[in-house]
Amino acid sequence: MATHKPAELTRTTEDAHGGTAAGWRVAAASALGLACGPSVLTVMSFGAFIKPLDREFGWGVPAIAAAASVLSITIMIISPVQGLLVDRFGGRRVVLWSSPFFGLSLMAMYFLPGSLSVYYVAWIVIPVCGLGLWPVSYLRLTAGWFDRRLGLALGVANSGIGVGTVLVPILTATLIGAFGWRAAFLGLGVVALLAFPVAFFLLAEPSPRTTDVQVSGDTLRVAATRRPFWLVLAAFLLLGAIGSSIIVHQIPLMQDAGISQNIANLVPVALGLALIVARIATGWLLDRFTVSVVMSFHLLGGVVAVLLFAAGPNVATALIAAALAGLLIGAEFDVLSYLIPRYFGRLSFGKIYGVTFAMFQVGGAIAASAVSISRDSYGTYTPAMLTLAFVCMVCTGLFMNLGPYRHQVVRP
Repeated sequence: MATHKPAELTRTTEDAHGGTAAGWRVAAASALGLACGPSVLTVMSFGAFIKPLDREFGWGVPAIAAAASVLSITIMIISPVQGLLVDRFGGRRVVLWSSPFFGLSLMAMYFLPGSLSVYYVAWIVIPVCGLGLWPVSYLRLTAGWFDRRLGLALGVANSGIGVGTVLVPILTATLIGAFGWRAAFLGLGVVALLAFPVAFFLLAEPSPRTTDVQVSGDTLRVAATRRPFWLVLAAFLLLGAIGSSIIVHQIPLMQDAGISQNIANLVPVALGLALIVARIATGWLLDRFTVSVVMSFHLLGGVVAVLLFAAGPNVATALIAAALAGLLIGAEFDVLSYLIPRYFGRLSFGKIYGVTFAMFQVGGAIAASAVSISRDSYGTYTPAMLTLAFVCMVCTGLFMNLGPYRHQVVRP
């Protein structure tokens, strides 16, 4: 049975700045945890290991890069499991369980033998060991402390991924250059272990004694009977396709346009910096405008970005496109974390987030391959980028049809 009360209005004990000291501490700690979590340490470092592994084992770039699909599929499978565990045991406990295993799994890559099968299995084991460290654990914790400033708090927490997106590729390249790829995995494992003391000393579960935020709303089964649930799933399937296509293909796309490899490798920094800005700015905007308005604004920027990529960018337009793409990609999970409490309540936050995140991964896995096939078929990225512009517009329509919030905060 759902415990949702239609049109329920929730009043919190947030202070004049829209939160409590404990709540903001949790948001900041969540940012630190996400900066050294698997969303960054696996995804953003992956590409740096491709050439070193190829030089040592001779597996070939396509075979090594295929592990990225293994990683995406594994994340897709485990995301609903994580959501269930977080709803049942709380985010802090799940983070504490996972962080030692995740750090050790990265360190174990030091001993990787010359077997491609073992390499693929490793990219199943690593995300499973990091089961509790994907964003929903931290975001559910943060959301439990806030209502009136929920958007900004989630933006602060999510900014950790943006910071990691900028710093981890630099750290990984430096470690590989100085000590080799095996030692680089050891270094990343050490960084991963930082999540444990952060969680132990700084994360705290909200309770009726510390906050008046109501843990009520729809079960996953009831949410699935509502139209907004399916609109959200469809929208995030498309957002996964857009973001993955840009992140995976932006460098070869720029090289096709005649931009040198050294410069092309630096352009994604603009995306990473925009992603940091987007995390905070989107959170601030969500406290003032509806999800539909905020995402329509970002998706318009996404249309401009992919059209610039379709035209064959020069350095200046590539930087503009990367920045606009970073604003869109940076907004996605602020928006998901915010819309769940507003449309479905907080009761099944983890489960709904996990299912939606799985759909996001499906979109990413399909689109990254589809864009590669399109590039090989047409000899250019232009048709794929034009298709993504259309996808952005369809996604805008999905968000515009979500309707009004069902759980609205009372503003003072």
